[in-house]
Amino acid sequence: MQYFGIPTCPYCKKRVNLIRTWSLKREGEYKCPRCGGISNIYLSPLVYVFAALAICTGVCIYFFHKFVLDDIELFTCLYVLVPFAAFYILSLFTVYLKRPVIKRVQRPEQKTQREQFGAPGEMLTAQPKKPVQNEIDLNRLVNRIEEKK
Repeated sequence: MQYFGIPTCPYCKKRVNLIRTWSLKREGEYKCPRCGGISNIYLSPLVYVFAALAICTGVCIYFFHKFVLDDIELFTCLYVLVPFAAFYILSLFTVYLKRPVIKRVQRPEQKTQREQFGAPGEMLTAQPKKPVQNEIDLNRLVNRIEEKK
């Protein structure tokens, strides 16, 4: 599995545009314009490594300017933001696409029409209808009211 690089469609191997990749990071599915295949969007575990590196680098730059150079200026903020800008650009290459996993559900066998309704010339016999739970509860309630009277 390719965890770093330009994302490609898992069906037709078409590369996804980097501008489109930027918006893909927030979505759940991607539909390929060429083949129409639907794939799931995942972020590589490298994102967390890059994020930790950007945070550590930004903190180190700040402490270097604060304690070693003993000067905090406006440009210090810009220097601290450089690793985060690099992280933002590198995160575009950590998106990858995979085919969705479709779980097959075993369905119970359905009765054939002959088993369900009988033979074409056969008379259907009415079977007594079982009372529904609500009807049973209603009957019990009516009996209790009549007992109290």
